[in-house]
Amino acid sequence: MSAAQSIPGSQPEASGDRPDDSRDAVGAEMPGKWKILARLFRYVFRYRIRIVAGIALSFLVSIANLASLSAFVPIFNAMGQEGSIGLFKLGQDESKQYAIWLADGDQPIHEKIRGYATHAKVWMNNEISSKSSSEAIIWLCLAIIPVYFLKILCVTGTIYFVGTAGLFAVRDLRDELYGKINHLGIDYFQKERTGMVMSRIINDVDVVGRSLSVEFNEALVNIFYIITHVALLAVISWKMLLIALIVVPVIVSPVSKFATRVRRAYTGQQERLAELGGHVQEMIGGIRVIRAFSMEGFEKNRFKTVNERLYEHTYRGHYFHQVGPALTEFTGTVVVVMFLVWGAWQITGYAAVGPYSEYFTFFYDRQLDRGRFFTFFVTLIFVMQPIRSISVMVNLLSATQAAAVRIFEMLDKPEGVVNPKNPAPYKEFSEAIEYRDVNFSYPGTERAALNDISFTVKRGQTVSFVGSSGAGKSTLMDLLPRLYDVSSGAITMDGRDIRQLDLKDLRTQIGVVSQETFLFNATIRENIAYGRPDAPLERVIEVCKAANADEFIQKLPEGYDTPIGERGVMLSGGQRQRIAIARALLLDPPILIFDEATSNLDNESEYLVQQAVERLLAGRTVFMIAHRLSTVYRSDAILVLDNGRIVERGTHQELLDNGKIYRKLYEMQFAENAPDSEASGKA
Repeated sequence: MSAAQSIPGSQPEASGDRPDDSRDAVGAEMPGKWKILARLFRYVFRYRIRIVAGIALSFLVSIANLASLSAFVPIFNAMGQEGSIGLFKLGQDESKQYAIWLADGDQPIHEKIRGYATHAKVWMNNEISSKSSSEAIIWLCLAIIPVYFLKILCVTGTIYFVGTAGLFAVRDLRDELYGKINHLGIDYFQKERTGMVMSRIINDVDVVGRSLSVEFNEALVNIFYIITHVALLAVISWKMLLIALIVVPVIVSPVSKFATRVRRAYTGQQERLAELGGHVQEMIGGIRVIRAFSMEGFEKNRFKTVNERLYEHTYRGHYFHQVGPALTEFTGTVVVVMFLVWGAWQITGYAAVGPYSEYFTFFYDRQLDRGRFFTFFVTLIFVMQPIRSISVMVNLLSATQAAAVRIFEMLDKPEGVVNPKNPAPYKEFSEAIEYRDVNFSYPGTERAALNDISFTVKRGQTVSFVGSSGAGKSTLMDLLPRLYDVSSGAITMDGRDIRQLDLKDLRTQIGVVSQETFLFNATIRENIAYGRPDAPLERVIEVCKAANADEFIQKLPEGYDTPIGERGVMLSGGQRQRIAIARALLLDPPILIFDEATSNLDNESEYLVQQAVERLLAGRTVFMIAHRLSTVYRSDAILVLDNGRIVERGTHQELLDNGKIYRKLYEMQFAENAPDSEASGKA
């Protein structure tokens, strides 16, 4: 059908040009681990000032801890000394370089820095020389207390700045996810289970949130711990540090082997958790059907199956997560024992005079005394904890990556209906709506749901759509507020293609009352005023009277402030329908869509709803869909749909005289009780 066909008494209107709504395809390639994590942490680095402050404080934490550990050198040297106390032992080479430094001799920069350190040692030796060993130890311990106090302040600041930056990032991510859900196509929600969608916003973001806040904060501190404390180990004895670095691959290797298994286990865990949430949500929503068919046992077995799979994946994740660090701790313990033996061998001098000493000359450190060794040993033990923590975080990053992949998978999905870049200004519908050669197929399907649909509706007219279930009536109306976009052809409003109009401007022109009435778990007033929360109570009452809802509302315990439960379960079907009509009327739209609005109601409720509809037809453009022909025979025009096509059109009388499908439907419904109308006797 090449030209638009008008309903009786109307003429086709000019249509606007079709806008270019092409979009770049979203790549299906799964990004790598570090690419995903880099994208994730970009949310954190939006708060750069907090991150920079947190990094600076983390560095101060490590420096304060380093200073407190360095104090162990003089403390251990002072233990058990008799006579004059010498906290620091100066070797021959260090004494020689210090003499040059005192004489302002020419030295490389690193030797000058070393000279300042040696000068501090000499000063402390002189200050403490007159004290006993016990007095010296007490003095040194008291000096450590302010350092630890500074460390506590810096740790608190780090937690605040880095933690809040991470939590702000999680907040932004949830907001972005929620905004994305509001713009995804309707077909996405028809294919995806509600529990799966909820799991992305709640469970997956929760996993990511811990990494962006708590774990990120711990990682910063631990990294600085490792860097600064390894530097201290190098200053104490670079030879012993070299030995320690040789065994680092041995320590890290178990973690790398478990990382992949942890990621797989956590991925399975999150997917099963989402499946479990979807099942529970479905069970709660269908509890009446389950009990009506006595399927409690069947649903329980379904739940047990999903729950068992969740247990298996959760156990595997926890097992690998715990075994990895345990292996790291074991190898670390072996290293510590080896260093105890090595230190005893060095300090006693056995390394220089014992058997096979000539083979270990390179590793012998003549300047290593008791204080340096035990400080090296304590620092090495301390630094093992950050290394273990980092290994745990590597495993947790695998879980974070798995959650982030699912989050970004949703964020990267193309939006269903998009607003035009430069929408045309539009204030109020005034002339006509035209469907011109409209064809439509649901996304992901090849079968056409609508074929060559053309008709025109002028302002103030009422047009009704009838046909068997699945004929395309509701789909046809979904295109008008752009819940979907046409596959080809165009829909115009006052001669403008609706795809060129701002979505908000377009949808505020249209009120919708559907068969499946959705009400929120709030009060009656809040539900009615959902589109206009600032509406005064007087206006709410006015539209409720027009919708024949005020009478039953006034009888409720709290009137308009009565909570109605989830999906309005405390109201009957007819009451919910009238609340929905009142909600649409409060918007006062020039266009009304009644999508099978009077189906599934008892006779009294249908009569009340029909009264409300007829009272509000004057001056409005109404699109009405119903299987019961008693609601449509007074329309200005009736369009009969079959398999996505308009097969008959005309007034009630014309279709009874000349139609086939409409006449058949009419005879089926009214053969025994035809309505009192101009069509009486035509059945």
